[in-house]
Amino acid sequence: MLRYRLERLGLSMREQDVVSVSVAVLAPIVTAVAGVVSIVLQDRHQRRSRAGRRRLAFEDANRQVAFAVEWWKARQLLPSTPETLQGATALAHGWLDEASERVNTAERASTDEEPHVSVSRLLLLYRFPRRSAKAIRIGFFVALWALLSQSKAYIDDALSDKPAFAMDGAFLVGFGLLTLVLRFWAASADSATEASARTGEEQRTGPGGLT
Repeated sequence: MLRYRLERLGLSMREQDVVSVSVAVLAPIVTAVAGVVSIVLQDRHQRRSRAGRRRLAFEDANRQVAFAVEWWKARQLLPSTPETLQGATALAHGWLDEASERVNTAERASTDEEPHVSVSRLLLLYRFPRRSAKAIRIGFFVALWALLSQSKAYIDDALSDKPAFAMDGAFLVGFGLLTLVLRFWAASADSATEASARTGEEQRTGPGGLT
């Protein structure tokens, strides 16, 4: 089909040239499709991780409430003054408030807007907080530019009846694989930064009276 369309435009091509142009056109397309697939898989993994964190938050809150109830029952059996009883009541209320906040935080996280596939995500055109992720993203941009430049040169050579070499196709495939690897590496580094920040936030807001 590609050869037929080119011939209608007045361009005659050999079978080898048709193969060369097909490889040059398909390499960026396949790379983009693979990038979209990686984004979809990444989103699915994040949804599962978010559901797991929500379940753990509810389990921790239930254990904390149960502990507070049993502790309060045991505390009432001990001799106490109104002052000590008031302090115990405040402590139990604090544990219950922490359990409620843990559940509310998990609920807010589960109702956040779901990410979607976009050009900015595919090309990593968003803010990266970690320097290492930024450096990897620069490598991704360089590899992507090399892939598109090599693809264009490959097509130009085929259309100008220049001989195509198998090594050129190997370079094209190599740049495509390198682009995918660097994109996945940069996205993973950015996800690791977000996970570290989320873990630190959970540790700061976690219950102080229970271990």
